[in-house]
Amino acid sequence: MPWSEIVLGTMGAIAIALAIAMSVFLVWSSVATNAEYKHEERHWAQLRGHARHGEAEVLRLARPPGQLTKRSRHGAGMTAAELRLAFRDEQGELREATLKTFIDEDLLSTFAKGSKVHVLYSDAVPPLVAIDRDRSQVEIPSTAAS
Repeated sequence: MPWSEIVLGTMGAIAIALAIAMSVFLVWSSVATNAEYKHEERHWAQLRGHARHGEAEVLRLARPPGQLTKRSRHGAGMTAAELRLAFRDEQGELREATLKTFIDEDLLSTFAKGSKVHVLYSDAVPPLVAIDRDRSQVEIPSTAAS
């Protein structure tokens, strides 16, 4: 076997290994990023029955650099967003929280700076905070409830 075939075979094997490694990295990165933005929805499910209710002011709305989007249960386009919120707890203390979540693209304007959003929060320090999806809509359902 000539040395050129050995070199070309080795280079081909390295290229295939790099392509596989890059594919695994991209899938892992996508799953990790998606999970980061779904974390807030899981907090809402945890807090739903026993948390404190409050109203927060949106201090900032930002989208991640990659413009991460996904399809919702209802087929609508959901976009990743980072919200900086300020709210007063039951003792009147001003608190701030940053939430990363998915919001229906058609509802992004309702989360503009200065708008109000309902939140749930825990007594923990720092508090666990989530958008109260029962009172502030983040997703437009595909059919109207009867």
